[in-house]
Amino acid sequence: MLIMAVAFSCTDHVNPGEPEQSNCLRVNGTPRLYPCEFEITQIDFMKVSSNTDVYATLTPANHDVHLLTTMAFSYVRNSTTTATLQYKIRLHVKRIAPPAFPAPGGYWISETVIGGEPDDPSLLWPNKYYNPGPLLNIAVGETSLVFTRLTYYTSDGLLDPGPQMVSIQNPATYQKLADPPNNYALVRDRSEAFYLPINATYTDDR
Repeated sequence: MLIMAVAFSCTDHVNPGEPEQSNCLRVNGTPRLYPCEFEITQIDFMKVSSNTDVYATLTPANHDVHLLTTMAFSYVRNSTTTATLQYKIRLHVKRIAPPAFPAPGGYWISETVIGGEPDDPSLLWPNKYYNPGPLLNIAVGETSLVFTRLTYYTSDGLLDPGPQMVSIQNPATYQKLADPPNNYALVRDRSEAFYLPINATYTDDR
């Protein structure tokens, strides 16, 4: 779903009522109303369904991954020319600030529909593989490992192009930022962390 540049920022934070300070910036370069809770420091592409075996790694300095059919978690042929592939990924999630609002129902681990605009809320796939979402109850400075998947489509053996983003949302903060008077329209501005873009190429090696 894990667009992408990571939302990196300094580690200081403020109380939720102080809108002029933040530990992260919005897309337009202004401080976000509430501190960003997390950084996605690394994304591992896992071998098929493994929880331990990694075949590719993304970092803030490397957004490129070459996908193989044999490494996919699942492969479904939709027609004679199209297919859907899902890859299991592992996010390294570091907490950099306390939550602005509690998330007792857990966080959203999201991907953006491939080929769509990452900041379009209607194209966000939150917790497609979680029910309920992970709690991410870790202290500031600690890192948690979270598994999710990324979905890709092929046509005539070629990967459908488009930006792909992995992101994390606190549902309460996400809604607070979306509602008046804040009216944050962009997914990245409402998110606690994101990784954009994932520059994927593909070989069908079956």
